[in-house]
Amino acid sequence: MEIREKNLITSFLKNGGSLIYSAKDLDSRHPKIQLSSFGNNYLRVMNPFMPMWWSFCMPGAGHIMIGKIAKGFLLFIWEMVINNQAHINLSIVYSMTGKFQQAKDCLDLQWFFVYIGVYIFNVWDSYRLSTDVNQFSMLAVRERTPIRSFNLSLIEINYLQKINVWISVFWSLVTPGLGHLMIRNFIHGFYLMAWHIVCIYQSKLAEAVYFTVTGEFQQAIHVMNYQWTLFLPSIYCFAVCDCYYRTIEINQLFKIEQARYLKEKYATNRTGFLNELG
Repeated sequence: MEIREKNLITSFLKNGGSLIYSAKDLDSRHPKIQLSSFGNNYLRVMNPFMPMWWSFCMPGAGHIMIGKIAKGFLLFIWEMVINNQAHINLSIVYSMTGKFQQAKDCLDLQWFFVYIGVYIFNVWDSYRLSTDVNQFSMLAVRERTPIRSFNLSLIEINYLQKINVWISVFWSLVTPGLGHLMIRNFIHGFYLMAWHIVCIYQSKLAEAVYFTVTGEFQQAIHVMNYQWTLFLPSIYCFAVCDCYYRTIEINQLFKIEQARYLKEKYATNRTGFLNELG
């Protein structure tokens, strides 16, 4: 019998039939979830084509979705910097409106060839990593890894809780990042909010909306910066999609943790349960 299993049995007997995990027990080979003061990260099974698609739409987004936060954030920054240097979004706008010569003239070829290699790697790597994470997630399920459901620190409280999916989606639609803040994923939330603010300011979208509402359509077209505007649909849609699936997964982990706790505390110790009822 493994040492970890012996420790769990000892803990079970000492606590009157209720299984209480120690910090050592929670340090599993394939932990299912990690809670901290600033967010959570977990293993989950997903279709590899989903992060691959988001990496295609917005480099870094696919990595963020599968939990590779550091790499995702860096690729996100890389996309913002190199795309703006190459004027790729502006070239796309001109191409979609039939202005092919302007699309060709505005594109910076030197920066474009720097961009294309990393872009392709980003799409391929998100697919590869997704298949790896799927395998680790299935191992965590088979090993019945203890799920940590509560984290208390001097500056924050983080915990698993059942949340209405559509409320988190609604706040993500209002402002990208708010839905992530609602599910206590602060790093993702503030990161998406920061880029949303930058894109809104640089694109002059608020001014364009104002001129559109007042009927000054030519002024709205003139004031808008299309290079920055084209980032916004990807940021909005990714924030909504990621928040939706994260909320579903958190709800599922909450149910699993609650079921395990109740089973270990009461189902295996019916006498103790009846005594507690009086």
